[in-house]
Amino acid sequence: MPFDTHFSMYEIITQSLSKLVDFTEEELFLFMQRLKPLSLKKHSFYLKDGQVCKSMVIVYKGGMRVFTRNEKGDQTLGFAFEGEWIGDYESFLLQTPSDFFIEALEDCEVFTLSFADMQSLYLHSQRFERFGRIIAENLFIETAKSKRNLMAQSAENRYLNLIDTNPHILDRLPQHLIASYLGIQPQSLSRIRAKLTKK
Repeated sequence: MPFDTHFSMYEIITQSLSKLVDFTEEELFLFMQRLKPLSLKKHSFYLKDGQVCKSMVIVYKGGMRVFTRNEKGDQTLGFAFEGEWIGDYESFLLQTPSDFFIEALEDCEVFTLSFADMQSLYLHSQRFERFGRIIAENLFIETAKSKRNLMAQSAENRYLNLIDTNPHILDRLPQHLIASYLGIQPQSLSRIRAKLTKK
């Protein structure tokens, strides 16, 4: 669940970090010094297919999505809003070309953590190593879960799961992007919503 945007940048980022690892104040300060601010306009790309993911991103304001593109169109794999991380961790870790696109869905203010700075933090303490591992696991699990649910669940169940875990998404994203995440056409999503409204 993203944080409210009226929180300060420091609060949003430190709360996001502290949810993952019990950092000391000194470690939080050190982490914040490594972050680099970046502004992204709506619909601009942070990462494109074939590029190396050189930094991981934590969202301060706005929303982003990660997706793949094929002959059938876009398949959205996940979203990130305030206080959430996004990136292609495999590309970031191995410094190899990515298979994904990462797009700003709104005007965004984000902070990036480069590969070199992440490695430097790892040397500082085991808590930073644990943080890196948890971020990798969470991003891997979310992507795997999205793909698995796409194959195993009905569109209606995927929609119900989405609004249960991320109800804020419905207020911030257009219907065609939600449909892309669910692996269906916008018309099918309209029918599902109409059916559930009747229930």
